[in-house]
Amino acid sequence: MRTDMESASLQRPAWKWQVLSLFLLCGWGWGSGQIHYSVIEESELGTVVGNVARDLGLKVEELPGRRLRLGSEESLRYFAVRLDSGALVVSQRLDRERLCGAAASCVLSVQVVTENPLQLFRLEVEILDLNDNSPSFPTAHRTLRIAESATVAARFPLESAQDPDVGTNAVSSYRLSPNSYFSLDVKQQPDGKLFPELVLERALDREEQPEVQLVLTAVDGGSPARSGTAQITVQVLDVNDNAPTFDHTTYKVKVPENTPVGAVLLRVNASDPDEGPNGETQYSFGVHTSDSVRRLFALDPRSGEVRVSGALDFEESRFYEIYVRAHDGGVPEMEGNCVLQVQVEDANDNPPEVLLTSLLNPVPEDTPPETVVGLFNVRDRDSGANGDVSLEISPDVPFAIRSLQNHFSLVTQKRLDRESTSQYAVELIAQDGGSPALTTTLTLLLNISDVNDNPPRFSQPSYDAFLQENNPPGSLLCTVSASDPDDGDNSRLVYSIESGQVQDAPISSFVHINPDNGNLYAQRTFDFELLQVLPVSVVVRDSGSPPLYANVTVYIFVLDQNDHSPTILYPASDSDVPAPQRVPLSAPPGYLVAKVTAVDADAGHNAWLSYRLLPQSTDPSLFHVSLYTGEVRTARAFQDSDMAVQQLLVLVADNGDPPLSTTATITVALEEAALEESFKPQDFLAGAKEKPDLTFYLIIALAAISTVALATVTPPAIRYSIPEELTRGAFVGNIAKDLGTDVAKLAAANLQVLSDSDSQYFSVNVNTGVIMVSERIDREQLCGQNPRCFLHLKLAIENPVEFYRIEVEILDINDNPPQFPSDEVSLRIYELASLGARFPIQPAQDPDVGTNTLQTYHLSANDNFNLNVKARTDGGKFPELVLERALDREFRAFHYLVLTAEDGGSPPQSSKIRITIQVLDANDNHPVFDRPSYGARLVENSPLGTLVVKLNATDVDEGPNGDIRYSLSSHNSAALRQIFAIDEQTGEIRVQGNLDFEEATVYEIEVEAKDMGSPTMEEHCSVVVEITDVNDNAPEVILTSFSSTLSEDALPGTVVAVIHVRDRDSGEQGKVLCHVSPDLPFQLRKDYEHQYSLLTSTRLDREHVAYYNVTVSASDLGNPPLSRHTILPITLIDVNDNAPQFEQASYEVLVAENNPVGSVLVTVSAADPDSEQNSRLSYSILRAGGTDPGLDPTRYLSIHPTNGQVTAKFPFDYEQTTYLQFHVEVSDGGSPALRNRTLVHVFVVDQNDNAPRVHFPRAGEDSATQLRISPSIVPPALITKVVAIDADSGRNAWLSYHLVEATDVGLFSVALRSGEVRIMRALQETDASEHELLVVVRDAGEPPLSTAVTLVVLVEEKGPEALQGSEAQAVDGGGLPSITLYLIVSLVLISTVSLVALAALGIRCLRRGSAPASQSGCVESVNTLQPPPSHIFGHLHYEPKKGDTVMGVPVTATAPPAPRYRSCFSPVSDISEFMFVKPSADPTLCSEQAQPNTDWRFSQTQRPGTSGSQNGEEAGAWPNNQFDTEMLQAMILASANEAADGSSTLGGGNGTMGLSARYGPQFTLQHVPDYRQNVYIPGSNATLTNAAGKRDAKNAAPAAGNKKKSGKKEKK
Repeated sequence: MRTDMESASLQRPAWKWQVLSLFLLCGWGWGSGQIHYSVIEESELGTVVGNVARDLGLKVEELPGRRLRLGSEESLRYFAVRLDSGALVVSQRLDRERLCGAAASCVLSVQVVTENPLQLFRLEVEILDLNDNSPSFPTAHRTLRIAESATVAARFPLESAQDPDVGTNAVSSYRLSPNSYFSLDVKQQPDGKLFPELVLERALDREEQPEVQLVLTAVDGGSPARSGTAQITVQVLDVNDNAPTFDHTTYKVKVPENTPVGAVLLRVNASDPDEGPNGETQYSFGVHTSDSVRRLFALDPRSGEVRVSGALDFEESRFYEIYVRAHDGGVPEMEGNCVLQVQVEDANDNPPEVLLTSLLNPVPEDTPPETVVGLFNVRDRDSGANGDVSLEISPDVPFAIRSLQNHFSLVTQKRLDRESTSQYAVELIAQDGGSPALTTTLTLLLNISDVNDNPPRFSQPSYDAFLQENNPPGSLLCTVSASDPDDGDNSRLVYSIESGQVQDAPISSFVHINPDNGNLYAQRTFDFELLQVLPVSVVVRDSGSPPLYANVTVYIFVLDQNDHSPTILYPASDSDVPAPQRVPLSAPPGYLVAKVTAVDADAGHNAWLSYRLLPQSTDPSLFHVSLYTGEVRTARAFQDSDMAVQQLLVLVADNGDPPLSTTATITVALEEAALEESFKPQDFLAGAKEKPDLTFYLIIALAAISTVALATVTPPAIRYSIPEELTRGAFVGNIAKDLGTDVAKLAAANLQVLSDSDSQYFSVNVNTGVIMVSERIDREQLCGQNPRCFLHLKLAIENPVEFYRIEVEILDINDNPPQFPSDEVSLRIYELASLGARFPIQPAQDPDVGTNTLQTYHLSANDNFNLNVKARTDGGKFPELVLERALDREFRAFHYLVLTAEDGGSPPQSSKIRITIQVLDANDNHPVFDRPSYGARLVENSPLGTLVVKLNATDVDEGPNGDIRYSLSSHNSAALRQIFAIDEQTGEIRVQGNLDFEEATVYEIEVEAKDMGSPTMEEHCSVVVEITDVNDNAPEVILTSFSSTLSEDALPGTVVAVIHVRDRDSGEQGKVLCHVSPDLPFQLRKDYEHQYSLLTSTRLDREHVAYYNVTVSASDLGNPPLSRHTILPITLIDVNDNAPQFEQASYEVLVAENNPVGSVLVTVSAADPDSEQNSRLSYSILRAGGTDPGLDPTRYLSIHPTNGQVTAKFPFDYEQTTYLQFHVEVSDGGSPALRNRTLVHVFVVDQNDNAPRVHFPRAGEDSATQLRISPSIVPPALITKVVAIDADSGRNAWLSYHLVEATDVGLFSVALRSGEVRIMRALQETDASEHELLVVVRDAGEPPLSTAVTLVVLVEEKGPEALQGSEAQAVDGGGLPSITLYLIVSLVLISTVSLVALAALGIRCLRRGSAPASQSGCVESVNTLQPPPSHIFGHLHYEPKKGDTVMGVPVTATAPPAPRYRSCFSPVSDISEFMFVKPSADPTLCSEQAQPNTDWRFSQTQRPGTSGSQNGEEAGAWPNNQFDTEMLQAMILASANEAADGSSTLGGGNGTMGLSARYGPQFTLQHVPDYRQNVYIPGSNATLTNAAGKRDAKNAAPAAGNKKKSGKKEKK
C-alpha cells in the first residue's frame, strides 16, 4: 500500500505519445529565454497575443517541418498557434476572474514545443483585467435594527460590495442616499478593501419615524464606472421612553351604596405610544390607595375596569378616593397616575337596631305587675326618614313597652307563674320610616326564676315491691320517685324512711333507701314463712327554704320459694309402728280406707300437694289414692286370696320446681267389721295483716315581692367637653347643679348610671353629683379621624322613673406625631425617566385632627428631585417626588433622600422616612474595547483550539445591558469564519480551522461586541493575525509532459517526462531537489529552476524488464525536510529484436507404417520473447532444393501454421521409406519478420505386414521342388537349405522353419533358424524312394505370417551330382547380374564420396577455428544423425530421447542411456528394433557379453549408403541396390549361422562368410559391422561374436537362429 506516493498515468491519446516518442529520439533542446505577453480578458477568439515564431527566432516556413505546437494542456485550452504566421492567438474565452479570482496578477504559463529538433519554450501570458463586472452586495436588501436610544455618532457597519475585478476596476467608493439621520463613513483596510459604516447624525425617535429607507451605492473605478446598489431598511427599535398617559387626571363617579359585587364603576384608559412590551399598559392601585379601599374595589390590570369587590356602605364612608397607577412592560417600566373619586349615595339599607341597655333576666315569678324588667335604646344608621324608628312588642305575653323618645322600657303586666310558663319569648319589632320600611326583630328569652312554692309529689300513691324469700342482703327492692315543679334547689329532693317497729325490730334493720335516687334495698334475708308483707313509709323533702315534704307507703311482699318438703299430718308418724287401718273384708270398691293429710310450709304452687301409691305397696292394685285429696279407697272387692294385712306406701309431693316429696306408710288390716271414721280437713293457715296509715305532709313557702312603678320624665340633654388624656378622677361636671336639683334628692331617688352608656370612662358621686373621669380617654382610639368625638352617659332615677342623657365631647390634643407606614422606602427609577416624571410616596398618617394633624412635608436637599404635595378633597396630603434633573446610573446608582412630615400642633411634631432611590440601568452605553485593534502572531498549522487573542470589552451598564457577547462581524468572509471561532462569553479567539501560510499570510478579523440590552448596542474592533510559515507542504511534482510508454530501442538520453516541481512553502522550505533511484536506467536532468527532465541512461531491453515504476523523489530544504514520491509507470514498447527459438534443435519422431492420413506426427514449438505481434509465430515446412518433385516434403507432410502440428498426407510404408527428414521454419509477426529453422527426423517403424518369401529352393505355385539324395548319404547330411526372406524388419523378419508333414517323420529334420533340411538316419532299403516334405516358414510378428514349400526328395544313386547341377542351373538360369560387380562398384562410390566429405569437413573446421560446435558442425556432439542435405529418404539409425514423438511404436522416454542400459539390434537390418533393457540383476543379459561399445551407432565406415566413408587402408564395395543388399543380407545371415553352428558349406573360410568369393578378396568381415555382439538370440543368453571359442560353445544350440530379413522382389 502506498501512502505518500503518487502514480501518474497517461491520459493522452496513443498517437500523441507515438509522436512524442519520435521526437524524443531525436534529442531534446531547451530554450532559456522567457517571453511575456499580455492580453485583455474577454478578448474575441482569434485575437493575436504575440508572434511566437518571431520572438523565438524561428522561421515561419520552418514551422510545419519542425512541428511547432503548444505543450501543456493549459496552453491548449486557451491558446492556439498558427503555423502559417507563428502567431499565438486566443482559442477560448478568457475570464480573468474565473482563472485567477481576486489575485492582483493573473499570469498563465504557456509551453511551446518544437519536435524537430525537440525544444521547449516557456511563455507567460498575463490576463489584463477588464471592467466587466459591476459591484454587487451579498444581500440586495438588508435590514438594520437600531434602537431609538442609540447615541449620536454611533456607527453601524454595513456589508461590503464584492467586485470580481481588481485594481482600479474594483470598488473605489460608496454613496448613501440623502436622509435626515445617517451619514456614510468608509474605512480602508491595509489591503485596500473598503468597508462602509453608517454614522448616526441625529437622534432617532421611533414614535416620530419608525423606519428609515436608505440606498447604498458602490461604485468601481473602471471607465466607464459600474455600480451596484443595496436597499437598507433601518428599523428603529422601540425604547421605553414614554410613560403611559391617562385620558383624565381625575375621574368622578357616583354609586349607590350596596352596589352588587362585580358591578363596573367605570373604565380608566391610559395610552403609551411605545410598541411591544414597552407599550403594553397594565393598571394597579397607587401607593396612596388605602387597604380599606383595596378591599372594596378591584382593578382589572389589563382592561382598566374598576369593579366593586366589597360592600359599599354609606354609613361607613360617603366618599372614596382611589389612586390608579398605569405602568408599561418595558425595562425598566414607566408609569402614569390618575385619581378616581367615588361618591356613595345613601339607601335605606340599614334596618333599625335595638340595643338592650338593661335587662332583668330571669324575672322572679313573684314579681308584681308594672315592674320594669328591661331598658332599650333604638337607632337607625340611615339618615332622614330612613332613620325614624318605632318599637312594638309581640302580643300574648305578660309584658308591655313604655317609650320615651328612642328609649324604651319593658314592664310586667300581670303576675307570673314559673311552673305554668318558665320562659317567655318576647319579640321586639323595630321599624324605620323608609320606603320600603325595614324592620328588626329582637327576641328576648325571659326566664322566670323559681320560688319554692310547690312541695314534692310521688309519682304513685303507694308502691308494691316483691321479694323472693331467702334473698341475699342488699337486694334492690324497688325505687320510689317523686318530683317537684320548682327549679334549682327547690326541686332537689332527699329520700328517707320514716322510723318504726316491725316484729320488735326497727324497720331500718329490714330495709334501707338511697337519699338521692330513692332506691330501696333489703338489709337482711327474708323468710316467707316468717314475714309475708312489710309496709315501709318513705318521706321526701325538697331543698327549698323552708323545705317542703311528702311521704308514700311501700309494701314489700315476700314471695315463697319451694324450700320445705310436705309434712304428713295424718297418719301421724310419732310412733315407730303406725296403727293399722281396719277395713272390713266386705268393703265394696271405693271404700274409704284412710285419708293421708299433709301440709307444706310453702305457699302457692309450692304448697300444692299430690298423692300417689307407690308400687312397693303390698298389693298396689287393691287400693287407689286420690291424687289431690289423699283419700285411700279400695279399688275392688277383697278376695280370700288377698293378704290380711296390706301395707300401703303413699308418696306426697308438692308442685315446686324442683318438687319435694315425703312418703307415708299406712297399714291396712282386713277384718270382718271395722270402725268407720270420718276425716275432716284442717286449715293450717291463719293470720291478719295490718296496713299502716299514709301521712301526707305539705309545706307551702310564700314570698312577698315589691312592684316599683316608674314614671319617666326626660329633662333636656347636658353636654360637657373635656380634653383627651385626662387623669383619673378629673372633674367633668356637676349633674346635680346642671339639673337644678338637690343632691339629697338625687341620692334619695336612687341615681344609677345605665350600662348601655360609656360608663366605663366616667363615674358619678351620688353624694355630690359630680361626674369624674374613671378611665383613660384616647380620642384617636375612640373616634378615629372623626373631627368631633362624643361620649354618652345615661343616668336613671327610680322614684319617679326618669332618664338623663349627657354628652361629653372629647377634645383633641397634639399627642401623636405624623407616622409613615415604614421607616424606609425604596424606589426603582429608570435612568432614562423623562424630566417631570412623578413618583408618589406613601403619605404619613397623623391620628390627630384639626390643626394637630399633618400639615406639610419637607424633602432633603438633592440635585435631581423636587417635592410636590397633593391635597385631597378630604384634606389629606400626598407627597410626590418630581424628577428635575436627568438620572445617570453610571454616575450615581443610588440616591438617598429624607422626607419629613410635620403637623400643625403647638409645638409641632414630625417624623421622617428614608427614601432610597435605585436608578435602574438603561442600555445607554455601548461596549468599549481596550484597544481599537489587536495583533497576534501564529504558526501555521497551529492545533485546533489554539488561543489567538483574548479580547476585552467593557460596558458600564449593568445586568443584561452590561453583559457582553462577542461575535465575528459580518465583514468577515465565510472562509475566515471557518478558520477562527470566538467564544461569545470570554472573547477568546481560537483556531478552529487549518491555518495555511500558503493560502494567507495575514488575517484581519473584524469582531463586534454586543450587549444583551434591549435594544442591543455594539462596538467593533479588528484583530490582525500574522501567520508564520512552517515546512508543512511537501513538494508537488507536476508532470508537464510524460510518456508512459517507451520503445525498448530508445537511445540513452531520450526524454521520457518533463517534470515541474513546486513547494508552496517559502524561503529555504520552498526549494526542492529531485532524484531517482540509481538502480534504474533513468536519470534526472535539471533544466532550470523547478523543472527537470527524466532521461534514459542506458539501453533498454523489454525482454529483460518490461515495466518500470520510476519513483521521482522531491525533497525540500526544510527542517525536517518533507518529501513526496511520484511514481511514473513506464511500459517498454516491444521491438522485434528477438528471433523465434525452437524448444529443441531438432526433433526425432517414430512413426508406425501404415499410419492414418492426417495423423499428427509431431508438434514443433518455438518461443519468441517479444510481445504481441512480434511474438505471434507462424510455422511452415521448407521445400527441398532441386527440381525433383519427389524430394519436396510438402507432398507428404503438412504443418499447422499456428500450433506447429505436423500431419501426414499419405500413410508411410516401411518397406519403401524408413526415414524422412525435413526443415520446419518459424517466423514471427514483426516487421521485418525474424525466422528460425529446425530439423525434423521421421523414423518409420516396421509393422508385420509382409509374409515370408521363399527364395530357395525356387518353385512355382502349386508345385514341389524335387531333390535327389544318394541312398548312402550319411546323416546328418545336409539335404538342402530352405532360404526365405521377409520384407519386414526386426522381429517381424525373424523366420523359423518347421517340418509340418513328411512321408517318414523321423527320417528328416529342418533346422528351426537356418532352414537346413538334414537326414537324421541312414536310409534303409525299406524306406520309400520318394519322400514328400512340407516345410512352413513363419515370421515372429504378431500375428505371425507364414509360407509353405513342398520338397520332394528322391532317393537315387546319383543324388549329389544332380543336386549340384541343379543348383548351377538355377543360378545361371535366373539371369541375375553379377553381385560381385555390384558390390565393387558400390564400395568405390561410397569411398569416393566419403573422402570428399571428409576433406570438406576438415577444411571447414580449420576455417571456423573456435566457432561453437553448434554452428560449425565439426564436433560430433549431437545424439542424432545429421543426414545428407541432398537426400531426405534413406536408412538411418535412431536413438530415442525423452520428449521425442513416436507414432505407433511403444517407446518409453527415459534419461540418457546409462552403462547398464543396452540396446539390442537384429543383425540383418541396418535400422533394427529398439529395445530398452531395464537394469537387471542377471549379469548375463546383454551387458555381460563381450561388452560392446556403448555408442552403438555406425561409424562413418560402417554406415551403409553414400553417407559412409571408407578409410584409406580399407577397400571394398558395399552393394548399393536393393537386390544386392538383400542378397548380401542373406549371405551374412548364412555366414552368421555357419559361424554359430561351427560348420558351413557356403564356401570361403576364415570368417569371410564367402564374401570374398563374390566381392573380391579385399571384402572381408572387417568391412561388415559385427552384428553378432549386438544380436540377441531368442532362447539363449549369448550373443554372436567372432571368438572361436565362443562359436564352438554355441554349436549345441541349433535353435538359436538369427532373424533374416529379405528385400522386395528382385527388380532388373
